[in-house]
Amino acid sequence: MMTQRPTKMINGLLMLALLGCTSIQAFKQNLPVDIVPDNQVAVRQGQEQKILCKLPVPLQVCRFTIPGESSLVLRDGQSAEDGIAYYGEGLKKGHCGVAISTIREKHDGNVTCFLTPDNGRSETSATVRMIVAKAPLQPQLTLNSNYPYKTGEKMVVSCVAMEGRPPANVSLYLDNEPIGVDDRPMLFGRRLDDNDYAELNTSRSVTPSDNGKTLRCRASHIALQKPLESSRQIEVYFPPQEQDTIHRFGYDIGRPGKVNVTVHANPKPTFTWNVDNVKITAGQPDVTGRLQTSTAVDLGHGYWSVELNIDSVQKSDTEKEYSLEAHNSEGYATYKITLSSASEPAGAMDRINQFYGKISEHMHALGVDLDAGSIIGIVVGVLILILAVFLVVFARATGRWCFAGGSAKRNIGESDLAEPAESVNLLRFVKPKTDDASPRRSDTESTGRYSRTEVDAGKNSGRPRISLSQLFKRNKDKVSGADTDTVRTVVTMDDEKW
Repeated sequence: MMTQRPTKMINGLLMLALLGCTSIQAFKQNLPVDIVPDNQVAVRQGQEQKILCKLPVPLQVCRFTIPGESSLVLRDGQSAEDGIAYYGEGLKKGHCGVAISTIREKHDGNVTCFLTPDNGRSETSATVRMIVAKAPLQPQLTLNSNYPYKTGEKMVVSCVAMEGRPPANVSLYLDNEPIGVDDRPMLFGRRLDDNDYAELNTSRSVTPSDNGKTLRCRASHIALQKPLESSRQIEVYFPPQEQDTIHRFGYDIGRPGKVNVTVHANPKPTFTWNVDNVKITAGQPDVTGRLQTSTAVDLGHGYWSVELNIDSVQKSDTEKEYSLEAHNSEGYATYKITLSSASEPAGAMDRINQFYGKISEHMHALGVDLDAGSIIGIVVGVLILILAVFLVVFARATGRWCFAGGSAKRNIGESDLAEPAESVNLLRFVKPKTDDASPRRSDTESTGRYSRTEVDAGKNSGRPRISLSQLFKRNKDKVSGADTDTVRTVVTMDDEKW
């Protein structure tokens, strides 16, 4: 017994020594530090920023290195100095943090925390990249050399924002249409801590509708209250665009009249009117002085307005042929015009608006005010109801869908051996009673054994009639003692037409 007690004591001491060595070895291996925020963080100048480092063991020392500041040893309960103070729940809980009340330009760079555990001799550390935001310069917008463009040519656009920290987000717009948006800045081999730039390139084939639009290069950045923008109006050359025949209505005989035509073309075309093969240059009168033409008015974006004025409209003026020719460096087009003293016919939308107006008036008279959506819903509901009623009547009449089980079917000439309950009387001969002694066929025989030879034979005995069962009418026929529904149609036909 006495020898066992020293042995147990020795074993216990060895275990304690082993645990102590293990703890010391763990501290020497530098426990991983949890840092928030990690990796990198972008902040504006003047705002507050907090950084917290943690270990799962109590701490002996908490130290920070911050760009532009000397090495700082922090602890809980310590008063702030130069706007920098300890942050966290205490060293005993393994928290080592710093709170910077006002971020300055000098603070841009790597912030590192150094933690020394209790009973430890070495520090363990973690680093976060703190990016103090710096606004980029005015963005630069560039286009490829072949400018102005022609229809179908490719436009290559570049938008560059330089010296932003972090790099700016750049985007391109044609008027309000995005033609290139980059949510992630493009870096070209520069280190993140350098003043950097972002670039966005895009291309598209231009159309006549692009002429006169504004191309915008926009740079967004954390250091900006609103995006910076550079813009440029683009120009596209294209021939006069074709149009359908132009109809003008509502001219009053004996009163002045005006014919207005709008043409889409760039550059500005030259215009020539043609009235019954008599040409009039835009801006000049005709030889009679009754017709006066105007010079082209620029409406913007390549649209031009020209007018032909008639001093007093005559009936013959509505019977003449009018056309307008437009020429520019890219091509030409001819526009045909017709004049009428009649009122302009109402279009589909006009009729709908009139219908809506009448319904609104009637509903308002009844003390009910409905908007357009409510009236459209009512009309659609009525149409759906009418369609549903029609489908039910159609299904009932033809024996379809849920009405398919109402009657059985049988083909003409079907054998009399079929089930009596399934027989359908489709055809029936009605002949004049010329010979009472002639044998009679039963109803079932006339139903199931009809043939063309019987019709031909009837030609020699007057004009027999063929009766088809009445369609959509149900009767009861007794065949072999069983009641069956039959669908009948009565059709009287002249056998000579066969």
